[in-house]
Amino acid sequence: MYTYESFGTFTLLRPIFVSFLILLLVLLVIIILPRANSKVINGFTVTCISILSIFVSAQVLFYSGIIVDEMNLGGDAVSTALFLIIAAISILNPIIYFRGYRKENKRSPQL
Repeated sequence: MYTYESFGTFTLLRPIFVSFLILLLVLLVIIILPRANSKVINGFTVTCISILSIFVSAQVLFYSGIIVDEMNLGGDAVSTALFLIIAAISILNPIIYFRGYRKENKRSPQL
């Protein structure tokens, strides 16, 4: 009911990881596009979304481990890989944003 029966792995929480991955990829595209960057987001937003994504994804992975242990099922390697990708993109987003933000400030003329 909660697994792929032929494999015996718990996959019910995988859509949460995919949703966070899509959210972070959309955020990355917004950061990279220069026109949308200044109008839609700021540094606080990028940092908060990144921290919350790592925190919630880590908790979901931890609780899925508890559920797998209680139900005597196998772990889901895809969810672990998705968590690692989410963590990498979450660390990368603020770095790209603030590095690009500093470059824009250096280019703008001082009055």
